[in-house]
Amino acid sequence: MKVVLTAEQMRAYDAHALEQCGVPGIILMENAGRGAADIIERLVRGDERSVVIVCGHGNNGGDGFVVGRQLLARGTSVVVFLIGTRAEVEGDARTNLDALDGLGVEVVSVGDELGPLREALAGAAACVDALFGTGLSRPLEGVWREVVLAMDEASCPAIALDVPSGIDATSGAVLGAAVHASVTITFGHLKTGLLQGAGVAYAGEVHTIGLGIPDDTIVATVGCTARTIAVHEAAAVLGVRARDIHKYEAGSVLVIAGSPGKTGAALLAAEAALRAGAGLVTIGTTPAVCDKLDGRVREVMTCAIDAGALEQTLAEALRKRDAVAIGPGLGYDEGTRRLVEAVVLGWHGPVIVDADAIGQFNGRPEALRAAPGPRVLTPHAGELARLIGESPETIALDRFGAVARAADRSGAVVVLKGAYTLVASPNDDTRVCDAAEPLLATAGSGDVLTGILAALAVGTASLEQLHAAACAGVYLHARAASLWNAERGLDRGMLAGELVSMVAPAIAEVLSG
Repeated sequence: MKVVLTAEQMRAYDAHALEQCGVPGIILMENAGRGAADIIERLVRGDERSVVIVCGHGNNGGDGFVVGRQLLARGTSVVVFLIGTRAEVEGDARTNLDALDGLGVEVVSVGDELGPLREALAGAAACVDALFGTGLSRPLEGVWREVVLAMDEASCPAIALDVPSGIDATSGAVLGAAVHASVTITFGHLKTGLLQGAGVAYAGEVHTIGLGIPDDTIVATVGCTARTIAVHEAAAVLGVRARDIHKYEAGSVLVIAGSPGKTGAALLAAEAALRAGAGLVTIGTTPAVCDKLDGRVREVMTCAIDAGALEQTLAEALRKRDAVAIGPGLGYDEGTRRLVEAVVLGWHGPVIVDADAIGQFNGRPEALRAAPGPRVLTPHAGELARLIGESPETIALDRFGAVARAADRSGAVVVLKGAYTLVASPNDDTRVCDAAEPLLATAGSGDVLTGILAALAVGTASLEQLHAAACAGVYLHARAASLWNAERGLDRGMLAGELVSMVAPAIAEVLSG
């Protein structure tokens, strides 16, 4: 698995490596630049045009100087620009600038006149953005802003070193202007700003380059914001089933969902639960919706939950269930509120709380602490904002902090859906799915996730177990979309029902290692 750091944590990481571990900065810079050059060489292979490298006067510029030297050594033509003067370049960056000078490589200094830079960009195979990295903390002004705009407006693809210039490395906010990178090569570890806010769109495809040092003790010392979900962790949750398992041992899941006009949500969640391994799945809904569903279901069963006889019909629906999902397409009315509270705050088994069921706790997530069993909440950003009483803008720029706050306040596992879905638990364990799959931006994909999570919740008795199951479910959900993409080569057009059909192949992939 990978770790995810804020800009502050990455600075502490670098300082610890330098000061406590005695690793020379020049080695870290060389390893970063060499690793970046490996990727850039592959990206531009076969293109005889030059790679334009635009360097600042700090360490990110030093990384760019290393990239230039490394690419030249491999036969790639480069043009190197330095924004500012040589006198401003110090330390390890200066050492690498001097190395280029000593090798006879011209480094063009750029002041206020950007004509030569724009001309070079117009005929380049690619532009390497080595201006700021994680060091930028205020809006761009003057020549720096103009240089960023020149790179952003160029027709050649931009490759950012560490973080696209103009993007806050922690929040992902645009600081006045920013480079839209096709590829970002980040050093050491992933940065939170690449996985939230505008940083997701500006970073493009993200590659992580190690710095060539064993760093478990460094990360343990400086801390991290999150860790990625690893395939072996998902495989451990799934396990290999015994040959003589029967459907009751595989688990009985109740999906409480659906209302007039929203029966599809219930069907998608139920079918996804079956595809994810549940042995029996029943949709519990109102008598009227039950009648409509009975003509559409085959493998899934239905049962009526009547608001007029809630206690009796709900008790029957919950009997012998191993996990419950509640919320998809459920609607909002007084009867729904009573139903949600009866299940979420009354049933002892694991419950996946989604969509309209989450909304019943808006502004009072602490009420969920009274739940007698482990709970998973699956909000998107807007639902999370309403749940914890924060603005959507705050959530967008601090997804990692917001999901952790929601988990702490609710005492539940919280899955914050979206590009790079997050899974947080009250014990300060936040995981991130390091995939941003645009195919999932389709109606019903969240219902599919709810069904997957319900199936994997079978057999969980603690928040720790449910957190692991939620991480595995999020991973499977993303992989199912990626497999659909691999078959068709499209980033859109997938139907949620097609996503359901890819859940089993995703499980097969995970279990095969």
